[in-house]
Amino acid sequence: MVLEHRTVIVVGGGPGGLPLSAVLGGWHPYYRGSRMLTMRYAQLAQYLGQVDGTLLGMDMRELVQAGLPPADLFRLLHHPRQLFEEMDQIAMEFRRGEPLDYLLITQEEVGGLWNKAAQNLLTLSPGQWMEFAFYPLAQHAQEQGLDIDVNALIAKSNLIDYYHQVPARFGQEEHIHTHEKVVRVEPHDRGFLLTGRDVGTQAERQYTCKYLVYAAGQRCILRRLDVAGEDLPLVADYYDKSEDFSGQRVMVVGGGRSSDWAATELYDAGKQVYYIMRQEPEVHRRLIDDSRYGLPYYTRLAEILESGSARLQTFYRTRVKEIRADGKVVLGREGEEEMLEVDHVVKEIGATVDYSIFTGFPPLQLYEKHDNYRFQMQQVKTHAHNFESVDIPNLYLGGYLAAGLGLVVIAMHGTTYAIAGDILQREGRL
Repeated sequence: MVLEHRTVIVVGGGPGGLPLSAVLGGWHPYYRGSRMLTMRYAQLAQYLGQVDGTLLGMDMRELVQAGLPPADLFRLLHHPRQLFEEMDQIAMEFRRGEPLDYLLITQEEVGGLWNKAAQNLLTLSPGQWMEFAFYPLAQHAQEQGLDIDVNALIAKSNLIDYYHQVPARFGQEEHIHTHEKVVRVEPHDRGFLLTGRDVGTQAERQYTCKYLVYAAGQRCILRRLDVAGEDLPLVADYYDKSEDFSGQRVMVVGGGRSSDWAATELYDAGKQVYYIMRQEPEVHRRLIDDSRYGLPYYTRLAEILESGSARLQTFYRTRVKEIRADGKVVLGREGEEEMLEVDHVVKEIGATVDYSIFTGFPPLQLYEKHDNYRFQMQQVKTHAHNFESVDIPNLYLGGYLAAGLGLVVIAMHGTTYAIAGDILQREGRL
């Protein structure tokens, strides 16, 4: 098998990996004066005004020592305030320079897990929090002739269309391999040896690279119920839209935001919904109450639950024990069993990061990270100034995989510039 060598390989095409395609492809950030940044962070604006050249050439270690981690710096430059007023408030401009030799590999289209989010799903955050600084959502909407309020929650369909535009808009299509899954990473005398497998044909390809950015996100491996009948045709691994379920009785298994959306939308489509959760009712209720005045679909879910409608039945502290081909599902709750008859079962039980693909390296130091909204994952211990693994040299962790990065969308691509800057500096490009 012929080995293809690249200086950098990025694994993952979601919001953690995709922005690296543009920045490594030569689109570098430069500081520009911003009225909003100067008004709010005058000392920072004065400091940045003295930076000569691209911001990627800054001494990120010095920034960390000064109490300003690079993820926070670039977040402030991108979002000097949370409300978007005009593109000039973004305190960076991007100029195209020489690209670095890189390849991005993703197992789906670019956009990561948003490709598999429900068709009509509203995000948890304003649309402009989900954008990349080099391509403001307002600019995308203007170029595409779209009517989008960038300060409102953005629908999944609009968000994924935005992400899908990035490779062509910044001339990076030839550097991106879609529908290819990296199944193994091993040491090599040129750095890293990667084995990729075509998602459709299962054909394998191998690559070597000097630097590796692992930004595969938290949805590498779908969680399983590990019960008999889980792979029957009546069981769906995720929810897309209500029209996919022809029968009237749908069981939703989950307890987080994705399953809340599915249960609500299925109910409003006229279905009989059985909502199965392992958690305590108080925990679920807290999530709903925290969200009902800011997220419209939680307002709706609260209304349904408070109405006492029999068409949405919640089962707390409950596990699925068996799924049968005739539609009978055995549930276990507090030591007792119950059986329901359904037409479909929808699993929205999350996924996990896959670190098992790394073989032959020292073990990665992992930390459990949780937030108050059912988001949980294992993050890797990294150096704060460049997000390089403390255990494996030249391995960088992109997006939420880097330890210490907050699990909020406004920080999700904050690793981009520190990683790109560190690699470019090591390569003598800055």
